[in-house]
Parts: sequence; structure tokens; C-alpha cells
Amino acid sequence: MVSIIILSQQAAPLIKRLDDPTRAKVLATLAGLIILGFAMVLLAWLGARVTQRYRWGTSYFRPTPRPGEHDWTKKPVDPPGSNNPRSDL
Repeated sequence: MVSIIILSQQAAPLIKRLDDPTRAKVLATLAGLIILGFAMVLLAWLGARVTQRYRWGTSYFRPTPRPGEHDWTKKPVDPPGSNNPRSDL
């Protein structure tokens, strides 16, 4: 009979065996960690959303591409077939 009472006392969860002030501290810490975890997930989600909007946004947010060093050579100075006589002396 005594062993059943001892087993039933030890079968109580650890949180129930703590005194009230300690139990309140443990539960408050656990709730704080859960809230902090949700806040971190929320901030990561918002950061990904802002990054996605920046990537697919207007070109106003993107710098204009600089012309290359030799871009001026792509167009001929005198187009072929023009009637500008040259003197090759």
C-alpha cells in the first residue's frame, strides 16, 4: 500500500512538483521562448517578402546598366551604301 502512494507521488509531472514561484518562472520563460520563436519566424517571412518585392520591382530600384568599353564600335560611322565619297590618298 505504501509503495502505491510513493509511485503515485512520483508519477506527477515535474512541473507539478515544483513550488509555485518556480513553476511561474519556468512557465513564463517557456512562454517567452515561444513568443520569441514566433517573432523570429515573422521577421524572416517579412524579410523574404521585402526581398522578393525588391527583386521583382520596377527598374527604379535597379541601377541602369553601364555601356561597355567598346559599345561605340557597334554602329559603323558611315553606314554601308551611303554616297559619301572618300579620298583614300
